Amino acid sequence: MSEMFVESWPAAAAERTALCFVVDPDFGFLQNFCKQLRSAGVDAVELLNGARLAENVDDHHPDLVFIDVNTNNPYECARALTALKECQYSGRVQLIGRCETAVLESFRKLGNDFALEMLPGLQKPVNFSHVRKTILEQKLNSRPVPAPGLTLKSALASDFITFWYQPKVNLIKRRVVGAEAFARIAHPQHGIIAPAHFLASAADEDIIELARRAFVSALKFSAKLDQAGIHLQVAVNVDFDTLTKIPVAELVSAHRPRNAQWPGIAIELPEAQLLNKVVAVRERFQDLQKCGVALVIDNFGRANSSFAALRYLPFSEIKIDPSFVQNCAGNKGNARICKSMIQFAQNFERMATAVGIETVEDAQAIMSLGCNIGQGYIFGKPMTDQQLVTMVMTGREKSESFVSA
Repeated sequence: MSEMFVESWPAAAAERTALCFVVDPDFGFLQNFCKQLRSAGVDAVELLNGARLAENVDDHHPDLVFIDVNTNNPYECARALTALKECQYSGRVQLIGRCETAVLESFRKLGNDFALEMLPGLQKPVNFSHVRKTILEQKLNSRPVPAPGLTLKSALASDFITFWYQPKVNLIKRRVVGAEAFARIAHPQHGIIAPAHFLASAADEDIIELARRAFVSALKFSAKLDQAGIHLQVAVNVDFDTLTKIPVAELVSAHRPRNAQWPGIAIELPEAQLLNKVVAVRERFQDLQKCGVALVIDNFGRANSSFAALRYLPFSEIKIDPSFVQNCAGNKGNARICKSMIQFAQNFERMATAVGIETVEDAQAIMSLGCNIGQGYIFGKPMTDQQLVTMVMTGREKSESFVSA
């Protein structure tokens, strides 16, 4: 079985760049802080707690770990430092917290006692210039910020924006069953750049325009697939506030293929954004479903939301967060969490997709848990629309059922 996976889904080699972990239960701070790290040329992994910190450190070897110090729950910081000690973490650690400097210093001393390389702590609200200083002093910015002076606004104005697509596959039938759109900047001098470098400082109107173009591109690609006799659902990832400002129904009407077999498109919304917007999301998608737009709950499990709250949403699919999928073959805790999420989807007769599959072992583990749909680098990184069509057509030559009908 392993050999079959390797032959069919060759894993692409990933270029090693500086990597930071950020452990913080404040989801809003976590997202914004990681965006700023990425804008500074450093990759970042978001962790809401330190429960699986040691496993993630062993798997990904971060250069620097930021840990929140919360005086209301000091155990979490102590647990994270203990996890780093137990896995013999050799990188650097920096504490951040909305607390007195004496508290930060006491936890820093604990880290030193654990033989960890502790950097001076930072008080919240964090002045990011201090973080940039840390990045420079620790020589973490091994990957320079590409195309100095280029912004999302200028990339949009110069028509540098393009969209690539990552395949979603049926693990049992080994066929492509969907694709997710990813924005890229095709710069004439600097090559292909991910807009994540610029999103943290982008204006709202530019993010809205980027999302609008993503919908148009996805719909046009869907029409291209339809002309080739390929019926795949293409998904666009967007936040709900941006979605409310885009005339999705009008765009669908203008660009969708005129085919009764058209599978429609999907909108992926992060689970964390749905918690306080269940009514608004439900009302929005009751209208969008009429024109072939499906709701997908992305990053499922990351927000620790109640399954009971989400049952009122007209979702068609959940996408299990990579933090649970990765290493589920060797981690019983991850496997149990994935199993409960898969069962949640099955109870509502919805689809579950495991995102972030990077190894054959995890793919096999996910299948054994009852999830047959996967997405990850082992199957393919985001690629041009023509590359995806070629991938689908090549598979068709080997199996008539390679693509869902």
